[in-house]
Amino acid sequence: MATQLTSARPDLHRALVWSGALAGFWVVVALIRPTSTFHLAPFLIAAAPPVLFTLDGDRRAEWPTVLRLAAGGTALALAATFAVSILGAMQGPPFEGFSGPLVEAVIFTAFGTAVGIGFAWWRMR
Repeated sequence: MATQLTSARPDLHRALVWSGALAGFWVVVALIRPTSTFHLAPFLIAAAPPVLFTLDGDRRAEWPTVLRLAAGGTALALAATFAVSILGAMQGPPFEGFSGPLVEAVIFTAFGTAVGIGFAWWRMR
C-alpha cells in the first residue's frame, strides 16, 4: 500500500499546481484589467484539482484524497479571491442577483468545489 500512496503523490501535486497556476493567472489578469469581472475563475480554480486528478489515467482515487484535493482547490480559489479583492482588482460588475463581486466569487468557489467532487464521484463509480 505504501507504493500506491507514493506513486499517487506526484499526481496530487500536479493537480494542485495547475489549480495554483490558474489562481496566479487570475490575479495577474485581474490586476491588468481591474474593471473586468472574471466570473468563472474561482469556479475553475476550485473544481480543477479533483477533476484533473480523476482524469489523469484510469486511477481509482480514494475519497480522502478527493476531499483533500477539493479542500486544496477551495483554499486556492478563496486565497486568489481575497488577493484580487484586497489589491483592488475586483471592480467589475457581478452577475445580476449577487450583491457584489466578492460574494459572487465565494459562491462560485463553493459551486466549483461541489462540481469537482461530483465529477470525481461520477468518474470513480
